[in-house]
This record gives sequence, structure tokens and C-alpha cells, in this order.
Amino acid sequence: MDTSQTYTELQDSAGNSAERLAFIDFKLRFTGSIKRSDLNEAFSIADASASKLIAAYTSLRPNNLIYDRSKKLNVVTESFKPLLSIDSLTALGMLANGFNKNKLVDSPILPYSRIGTLPNVLDVTEVAKITRAMFNKQAIRCDYISNNSDNHGSREILPLSLLFDGRNWIFRGYQRGTPDGTKFKNFNFSRTTSVTELGDDTIQRPHESIEADKLWNEKVLVILTLHNNLNELQKKSVRRDFGMADDDDELVLTERAALLWILEHRWFIDRREVGSEDNKQYYNFHFKNREMCIPFL
Repeated sequence: MDTSQTYTELQDSAGNSAERLAFIDFKLRFTGSIKRSDLNEAFSIADASASKLIAAYTSLRPNNLIYDRSKKLNVVTESFKPLLSIDSLTALGMLANGFNKNKLVDSPILPYSRIGTLPNVLDVTEVAKITRAMFNKQAIRCDYISNNSDNHGSREILPLSLLFDGRNWIFRGYQRGTPDGTKFKNFNFSRTTSVTELGDDTIQRPHESIEADKLWNEKVLVILTLHNNLNELQKKSVRRDFGMADDDDELVLTERAALLWILEHRWFIDRREVGSEDNKQYYNFHFKNREMCIPFL
């Protein structure tokens, strides 16, 4: 039975301690551990106060954590039951941008609504397993429903970093045991199922780290020009949407090589040579420096 609370309910029962208890719960669930220094840094409190907060949390959820003497921190248990009710999108947003209690309550300063939210796309339990493995540099085993191949079976992956393309939450990871040469890949959270954490015995090795990912660390100059098929009204609209000057037909940016394919599809960029276009597909841009970008697409 789900006994988790909304943040408002937690405030009613815990008063001024609600934010700090929510932080402990969040850290345990999505990174796998909590220590006094985490609370010191987040709330500028002394060690004694941090210890009291962890004790207060333990009184509410006695089976959620255990002290690991070898690591000298409190770690999540398999019997973890969340104190706080939180959805995957909110959790991923805070993992990327920092814990924020205001994200836990539905009280926007201005009228606001998120468009097209699908409630069951991301399983928060599966997401937590992936982010815990990422934080602790450990592997997961999972099934992955690939969009590019018929291989939907079990994989062993080291999750490395979070990505958000404006629509989908994605993680960069190193896949062990792949038959081809591509080890570092992008994985959509919503396509990752049946996740199992493999623990300390599968700790990340140097050649599996984000520092060893050449495409992640290589920055590519991208020069885009407005697509030939756009009429003047469409060009004006694209300029406005992408922050271009009124008389500018060119957009220049630097992007990670590993993410160029995503950029191509999200921004509707035509990878073909100028002159080979047709009117069947809408595009915003051409790659002006196509020869530089094509190897990474």
C-alpha cells in the first residue's frame, strides 16, 4: 500500500522540518544515500542538527535506510517506502537543476499548465534505479525497446548523464557487451524497462566513464542557414523562434557531437545537400557546414 504523502500533507504533519525531511527522502530515493554533509550544504546547518533530522526521518521510515560503516553514510534499503509522493518528471528536473521545494507544490506564481503530460510514461521506481546507478557509478540490467533495431532484449548499461531535449528525458550510457563498436549511446527513459540495479560489484571502469566518451566531450561548430523551402512569412517565424535578427539567415552554435542527431530531429534540420530538397518534408534549416556535421549524425 502506498503511504507516501504530498508535500502539503508533509508540511501539515512535520511543520518547518518538512522541506528537510523531503530532501532526505528525495536523496535516498534517487541517489541511494544521505549523509550529514548533504544537509550541511543544502540548509547550512550544523552536524548535530543534521543528525537529528536523519533520526527524525528514521522514526517516520525506520526501514528506509541503513548506516554503511565502510562508506560512512546512510544508504537506501530494498524495503524503501517513500515518505514523499513525487512524479518522475519533477524528480528528473530536480536532479538536473537542484532540489527545490517549490517544485513539490502546485502553486505557480502565474497561471501555468504543462502541455500534453502523459501520467504513466515514466515509472518513478524504474527512474530511481537508473539515477541511483548513475550517482554511484554502478551498472543496471534492463530491457530496452530500441527505435533503431529489433534488439529489445536484456542489456547491461552504465548510466552516465541526464539529457532533456525539450520533450523526452534521456540518459547517456555505456553499454557493456555490444557486438559493434558503439558503446556510448543515448537511451530514452520511457523505453527502459525491467530495471535491476547490479550494485557495487559492477562499478564503473575508467574506459566506461563519461570522461572516456569521445563524442560527449567533442564540441562541434554547427552553422545553420534558413531552409530554401521556407517562404518569407515562415522565415520570419523561424527567426523569432530561434532568437535570430530580423535580417539574419544564419545561426551559429556549438553542440556536443553525441547530441547532434537529437538536435537535427528536434530543430527540423535538413542534412541533405542544398538543391536536393523537396516540398514533402518541412525543415527549418540546412546544415551550412554539412561536411563537418555529417560524421556525427
